[in-house]
Parts: sequence; C-alpha cells; structure tokens
Amino acid sequence: MEERKTLFDYMGQVFMIFGITMLILSFLDLIFGENAKEYSTMFSLGKEGIGVGTIFQFLLASVITVTLRALFFTDMLFRNMRVALRAAGMVISELLVIIVLVMVFGWFPVDEWLPWIMFFVSFGVCFVISLTVTVCRERMENRRMEEALERLRKRERRHMENDGE
Repeated sequence: MEERKTLFDYMGQVFMIFGITMLILSFLDLIFGENAKEYSTMFSLGKEGIGVGTIFQFLLASVITVTLRALFFTDMLFRNMRVALRAAGMVISELLVIIVLVMVFGWFPVDEWLPWIMFFVSFGVCFVISLTVTVCRERMENRRMEEALERLRKRERRHMENDGE
C-alpha cells in the first residue's frame, strides 16, 4: 500500500529534480557557455553563470515534471492503465512539455537540426539513467520486502512451534 503524499513530498521531488537539472546546466555552462552565449538563452551569461530567468524556467519545468509524474503514477486519472502505458504517457508528455518550453523560452534555435539532435540525445541519456535508478531502487525495495517477509515467516513458525509444545 502506498503512503499518502503531502505537499512537502512533492516540493521535495521538485527541488531534487531542479537541483540535478541546475547541476547539469552548470556543467554545460562551464563547458559550452561562452560559445553558446549568442546561440541560446540558457547560456546568455556565458561562463559567468545561469540567468535568473533561466533558473525560474527550469524550476517551472521541474514543477511540471513532478505534476506529470503525480498524474501518471498515482490513481488520480489513470486508475486501470498498465504501468508501461503510464510510463510511455509520462515520457511522451514530458517530451511535449520540453518542446513547448524550448519554443516559448528560446532555449535553442528551433529551426536548426543540431540542437534538436543534442536535445534528444541528452533526453535519451537522462531517461536511461532515470530508468536504471528506478529499476535498481525497485529491486532493492523488493529485496527488503522479501527479507522482511521471510523474517516474519520465521517468527510465525517459531511462534507456532512454541505454541505446539
């Protein structure tokens, strides 16, 4: 049974995603900032840092991501949908949201193919990393649950043996 989430749980997820995103963006800024300064609003300050506008744009993207996750992976909207379909819907929705944000905020020129290739490659890499972490976490949780169940069974057997004496 899944525990009920509070606003603070969702805020924690938002800031975790936001923090990781800012860390990645900071590294990209150090590597490409000066060259991308005139090319992308994300790197408008060059290697000097990330603009406040860009920071709030990525905070908005983090809020949207957590909202999509809540919609797809709780029973709020999709009660009878299989997990694989929920995941696919989440990924497609996230892609569409990011494409809209790219266009609205001018993160990179939408009429050039190289930025789109780089975007889809980075999205794919982030997706694979996220999927790997999620699968590993689920396996660890399953293993802990199995160990706890086994301890419970052993305790129950000992209890029944003691009652039988």
